[in-house]
Amino acid sequence: MLDIGYFLRTIFLLKRYKGTKKDGDLFDDYVIDGQCWLSDLDINWHMNNSRYLRECDFGRTTFLIETGLWKVLLARRNTNMKDANLLVSAFQVQYRQSIELGDKFQIGTRLHGWDDHAFYFEQFIILDKNQEKVFSLLVRMALTPRHLTPQMLIDDLKRGSIQSPKFSFYMQNFSDNYKLTLPNLKSKL
Repeated sequence: MLDIGYFLRTIFLLKRYKGTKKDGDLFDDYVIDGQCWLSDLDINWHMNNSRYLRECDFGRTTFLIETGLWKVLLARRNTNMKDANLLVSAFQVQYRQSIELGDKFQIGTRLHGWDDHAFYFEQFIILDKNQEKVFSLLVRMALTPRHLTPQMLIDDLKRGSIQSPKFSFYMQNFSDNYKLTLPNLKSKL
């Protein structure tokens, strides 16, 4: 079934930033607001697990737009790389508390760094009613085609020489775990 709400919200985000020059700091926290609606509930009457991930999509979209990375990715598509794209290739989730109907929350997105193939993000959801972190997510976003590197996009921002910071212990473990694939599973990302 097509999720009309998802597409409408994405279009709203894109229109909200259309024509505005964004050059936010790559290493700032980017925060957007969310709320649990009736359509987000599962059979237990709390937010469905997949909706947490959906909300984080909006957080990453906002990050990409506000930092200018979305614009440089589109510029690559419009010139010599028609298939340039960012795709979620791995994530690690921790659910800590249920979100219930009507609950308002904030989705935070933070870039931790990048390697030769992907950007690494930490995302979290904080409930407004108690200010507790109820969800955390580590995300690996790979670039296609494979010869397009995160450093190339960072350089396209033309903000001087910016290099990836060293990963924190937990982000390094997440990155290392991604490389431990099943022997017969070949990743194209």
